[in-house]
Amino acid sequence: MKRVRQIDFLAGAPKPWAGLGLTAIAALLVAAVAFSGWQQEQDNRRALARLNEQAARLLPPAPRKLSEAERVRLAQAARVAGELRAPWGDLLATFEEHGQGDIGLLKLEPDAKAGVVRITGQARNAKALFAYLHELEGDARLVRVALTTQQLERETPGQPLRFVIQAGWRGAPSAPKEVS
Repeated sequence: MKRVRQIDFLAGAPKPWAGLGLTAIAALLVAAVAFSGWQQEQDNRRALARLNEQAARLLPPAPRKLSEAERVRLAQAARVAGELRAPWGDLLATFEEHGQGDIGLLKLEPDAKAGVVRITGQARNAKALFAYLHELEGDARLVRVALTTQQLERETPGQPLRFVIQAGWRGAPSAPKEVS
């Protein structure tokens, strides 16, 4: 029987140091690139955090929810501000400059929200009352002037005529409404 001879093809082959060295270098390069990418990501996160902080300083703070008491106070302040914006001084002067001598003003009831003022007064007689009403209707500062009530006061000396006139003014926040 013949003996089969075994051949060792790797016996005299050089060791693969060059391949191992290239593999090690490639692994180091991959690790360096991964580390560089991770470091860049961290730098980006820090830069984004800085930008967010700067934006937060520049932007006004987010509005907080108002309590019920604060809402009530805010509504009251808005109502008072609306009342103060009405031209009360000009309106009072308008009503006083007409009907000199025959008309006495007793009460002015302004309603800035409705844009209406109610005037309560006394007139010597019906002729004086209607002349006053006609003067107010002709005044360019007033709109929708109307006599709402009139009553002869028999028990008062001179028997004056008590009246209530309602009027709006130009530039009022809304159209005058009938107030009863």
